[in-house]
Amino acid sequence: MTLGVFRPMNSERQKREEEIERIMRGTTLSREQEAAFQEEIKKAAATIVEQETTRIQKSEQAKRPKRSMGPTTIGLWLLGLGAVLTFSIPGLGGTLILCGIAVIVWATFLKPSKKSFKLFRK
Repeated sequence: MTLGVFRPMNSERQKREEEIERIMRGTTLSREQEAAFQEEIKKAAATIVEQETTRIQKSEQAKRPKRSMGPTTIGLWLLGLGAVLTFSIPGLGGTLILCGIAVIVWATFLKPSKKSFKLFRK
C-alpha cells in the first residue's frame, strides 16, 4: 500500500522534471532564435544606413553646382584685384588692371576655343 502512495509523487516529479527540461530546451532554442533575429536586424540596419548614406551623398552632389571660372570671370577678378592693389602697389595694380582688360577683350571678341580653357574648369 505504501507503494501506491509514492507512485503519484514520482509521476508528478517526473512531470515537473519533464516540464523543466522542455522549458530549458525552449530557452536554448529561443536564445538561438534571438541571436539569429538580432543578426538579421543588424544586417537590415546596416543596409538601411548604407542606402541612406548613398542617397544623402547623391543629393549633396546634386545640390552643389560646379563652379567654373571662365576667361571673363578671370578677367574681372584681375581687374578688381588690380584696382585694389593700385592704391598700395601702383605698378602691380596697373599691370593686373591691364591683364584683366586684355583677358576680357580676348574672351569677349576673340572667342577662345573650349579646349584651351579646360585647365580653368573644374
